[in-house]
Amino acid sequence: MTTSPFSAADLAALVARITPVHVRGLDAYQPGKPVEELERELGITGAIKVASNENPLGPSPRAVAAIQGALGGLHLYPDAGGWALRRALGARLGLDPAQLVLGAGSNELLYQLVLAFCEPDDEVVSHDYAFLSYRLAAQVAGRAFVAARASAALGCDVAALTAAFTPRTKLVILGTPNNPTGAVVTRAEVEAVLAALPDRALLILDEAYAEYAAAWPEVDHVDGLALLTRDPRVIVLRTFSKIYGLAALRVGWGAGQAPVMELLSRVGRTFNVGTLAQTAALAALDDHAHVAASAALARRGIERLRDALGGVSGIRTYPSLGNFVLIDTGKPSGPAYDRLLRQGVIVRPMAAWGLPTCLRVSIGAESEQPRVLAALRDVLS
Repeated sequence: MTTSPFSAADLAALVARITPVHVRGLDAYQPGKPVEELERELGITGAIKVASNENPLGPSPRAVAAIQGALGGLHLYPDAGGWALRRALGARLGLDPAQLVLGAGSNELLYQLVLAFCEPDDEVVSHDYAFLSYRLAAQVAGRAFVAARASAALGCDVAALTAAFTPRTKLVILGTPNNPTGAVVTRAEVEAVLAALPDRALLILDEAYAEYAAAWPEVDHVDGLALLTRDPRVIVLRTFSKIYGLAALRVGWGAGQAPVMELLSRVGRTFNVGTLAQTAALAALDDHAHVAASAALARRGIERLRDALGGVSGIRTYPSLGNFVLIDTGKPSGPAYDRLLRQGVIVRPMAAWGLPTCLRVSIGAESEQPRVLAALRDVLS
């Protein structure tokens, strides 16, 4: 066996030469550790994970049954066009299937949007404390990302956002409800954004938690699907990962006007959404009982959590229409996060989002909520 002519120093020099400038400065997404690994490290058992905005009711039962029936076809490639799922979605939403594009989660579609529409000098615009993938999708492609000042509620400040628009603005991305802060964008606010949108730009509404928001009908928030039928500049992203409980399968979808979506589909990977994902999503789409139960559980859990912490001095809980709550602890949240870990409650620290004093807490199962609330009260007081 011959020895490689490259030493470690040679390899380091090679990597430095071949790495594009925009890749050198990328911050990789830092996933949380698996529950089993944290239990092993801390010497605990029975930990409760309320860190990833997962559905505590699990996947749609209809989806599970459908997957079991599809296992015999694993030797076949997936339907690259996602015809059955797009037809079903179109029928449900009153859209032509040509207005729909599937992705491996709506997260993948964020990256496709930048590839499809942004020239090298174009900018992607959002606001502070928005979902990290908005920034990453731009930066991975070497495009500039601009974050406008957020509102006092840590959501979209329309005046600040529109002031950030320039002739280079190509994509404007707003999460509603926004992850991790829970803030929503109202109908009037979106109309104001569209009125100021440069004539070369598109507005992307990331509605990953839209089905949860529907459980709060008294709160004014925009319905992107209604808006896109009136304005061809609007694209809506949604996912089966959240309320449908199919996070492990990675299936989401985008909706917009057919000519725009045709361009988006050109940059997608072939067979990016697997057969089991398509099968499960198609079945979950009709599981209305599971969706309703999940939304009701999230609303009850949010109200409980905010009530439980309402009297704790120095603590602020932000309104949320998702399945999570952002908590400002009033001090660096690392020690609180560690103490919660040792009580077997795994939450998400928010320093990576620019919120070093905050924790994001997902709504867990009914049986888990008393223990989570007790741990939060103990640690945060």
